[in-house]
Amino acid sequence: MSDPYSDLAGQEISVQERIAEAMEARCLEPAQKEIRDSYLSDLHVPDGGFAVELGSGTGHITQELLSVGGVERALGIEPSPVMVERSRNSFASESDLVFETGDAKATDLEDSSVDLVLAHTLLCHVPGPEDVVSEAFRILKPGGILAICDGDYDTATAQIADFDPLDQLVRFMINQNVTNLWIMRQIGGLLTQAGFELGRRRGHGYVAEGEATYFLTVIDRGADRMAETGLLQPETAQALKSEAQTRVSENTFFGYMSYVSQIARKPAI
Repeated sequence: MSDPYSDLAGQEISVQERIAEAMEARCLEPAQKEIRDSYLSDLHVPDGGFAVELGSGTGHITQELLSVGGVERALGIEPSPVMVERSRNSFASESDLVFETGDAKATDLEDSSVDLVLAHTLLCHVPGPEDVVSEAFRILKPGGILAICDGDYDTATAQIADFDPLDQLVRFMINQNVTNLWIMRQIGGLLTQAGFELGRRRGHGYVAEGEATYFLTVIDRGADRMAETGLLQPETAQALKSEAQTRVSENTFFGYMSYVSQIARKPAI
């Protein structure tokens, strides 16, 4: 199975809706918001700034761009109509926030018209991520900022002991849903080749907390997909999902993944 995120608009509506629910769960987790706050809080653009998120998903992170210094309006561009409708419904009262269906590789925005571009957990799903980087360079004003954050997905784990079956679900899920596990290990070269000046790079550890809402969606989708492909019997898949829920209730669940953020700037004229 190829990464469904790489052609999200082409997936069945039920698939898009399930991914939207998982994405929203991840966005709302305090530990995930802390990661975004840690790199977005350092960014500043000229007053009246225009920010764009490529691959805006359910819109929550696009909305957070309005808290970046100088930003007064934000646009989310997302290929999935399901996600765009969900975003518009969630933020209908915010006139400075707009969501459109579109392509991160060809936004139709004018050259040098944007102050800040964000790609949060987008590039790992994109075949040819250099095309997205080039489009960001085109639409940014001279001196404009590109902020990228993505998972270092080879670090994802739920393992608490040797041969932990839950960890196999996580690894299977990542393998089925990520096009490039190592995009943030490669991003410096892609940005430099596109003409960007590299700024700060940070590592962010993410540990599932509390009810582990997002990580349980990873477990559940991995188990369901294994059952669909015949790798597990449905009863076994359900038992493993129950095991994860029991660990959460008994405070023995562990879920971890590292993220990396990279800031870059289009050279000023």
